[in-house]
Amino acid sequence: MVELTGVSQRYGDVTALSDADLTIARGELIAIVGPSGSGKSTLLNIMGTLSRPSGGTVRVDGHDVAKLSDRELSALRAGTVGFVFQQFHLSPGVSALDSAADGLLYSGRPRADRRRAAEVALRRVGLGHRLFHEPHQLSGGEKQRVAIARAVAGGPSPASGQAGPRLLLADEPTGALDSRSGAAVLELLHELHRAGTTVAVITHDRDIAASLPREVRLWDGRIEYDSAAPTTSGSGR
Repeated sequence: MVELTGVSQRYGDVTALSDADLTIARGELIAIVGPSGSGKSTLLNIMGTLSRPSGGTVRVDGHDVAKLSDRELSALRAGTVGFVFQQFHLSPGVSALDSAADGLLYSGRPRADRRRAAEVALRRVGLGHRLFHEPHQLSGGEKQRVAIARAVAGGPSPASGQAGPRLLLADEPTGALDSRSGAAVLELLHELHRAGTTVAVITHDRDIAASLPREVRLWDGRIEYDSAAPTTSGSGR
């Protein structure tokens, strides 16, 4: 699903990511862990095709990102990748249904079709009883589930055999939640993974990372450890 080879990202004199090699197979559930400033968000942006790297090769769902035009890149992102962030990014006064449908604004699908897809996604994350609730009427955990529904509403339709994006990138998805709500969101990500979605969870929480099947650790812009590569040397931080 994702293949990075020798990928670097520089901003002037600052190297945010250095010579990263990472392969994520289809259907994997992986944690990418590291402290603030370790390069996690930079890696997420590159994997999600939100930014192009300074060097190296990036392949997403079999496509060499460097060879895609901006239009082709947008189409790949819209149909393949879903994003969930620590901040829910829900607009005041907008219902859960319309917030989830907003994830399909650039899909070209009619409004009624977008709302139908959003309703399916909200029911999938257990919010069928909250379709018309606004953000101030939702708990933190429910707001995050709306954000996840927005992310998974896109991609191929259920009739195609794959509902939602093939790749879900979750950046600190439990960071703004209490422990109980955070555990519920993590269980939801596990459910999406069991349904066939490739899920990468970016986190600073080592306990969360250790609970997932595969753990990749970043430090100062370098991948220092990958549990899928036992021979990888690292400092063990």
